[in-house]
Amino acid sequence: MAIFRHLRFLFGGLPSDSNAAETTINLAKTVPLCVCGMDLSALSACLAAVVCSSEQPPLRPVGSSAGDGASIIIKSVLERATELLTDRHAAKNYSMSNRALWQASFDAFFVLLTKYCENKYDTIMQSWRMQAPSAGFSGSDAPRAISREMPVELLRASLPHTNEHQRMLLVDFAQRSMPVNRYNAHGGGNGPITSESVPS
Repeated sequence: MAIFRHLRFLFGGLPSDSNAAETTINLAKTVPLCVCGMDLSALSACLAAVVCSSEQPPLRPVGSSAGDGASIIIKSVLERATELLTDRHAAKNYSMSNRALWQASFDAFFVLLTKYCENKYDTIMQSWRMQAPSAGFSGSDAPRAISREMPVELLRASLPHTNEHQRMLLVDFAQRSMPVNRYNAHGGGNGPITSESVPS
């Protein structure tokens, strides 16, 4: 649980020292291997530890040059929970209280995730509005910048655990942040949310 409580300390940025950076990257690869053996109660505790941490975890997109260890680890938790809850044989082992605990942990994390995305969106839009008149940016530049900064993999991994209200929040966010040409390519914003409708 300590790792999940200290994601910012461990993965806030890649160390400049190559050996330390390699250790950080290896840790981000090792933890998901351990997560693969966890049951739903353990996954709930991991996600709760992330939410209860005194420091905001760095929810960067996977592949970010600033470091993506925290997102890789949280993504593994979400995907493991999806695996357990959609496997008919495994799902029979979990009581309503187990499921309720997971859902409560996820709902709290979802608030954290969407707040992060909203703050990132507002920061980029504010910067774009200040620079656009003098820099000659087009109307699609801001959405493109936003889509590059969003933790898309976490949003997608969250989808199986969302309720209708949460999915509508993601639909609204996808409509605001997706580049115009990419958004139109998926037929507009009136259909149900899918992994393709989350900005990438």
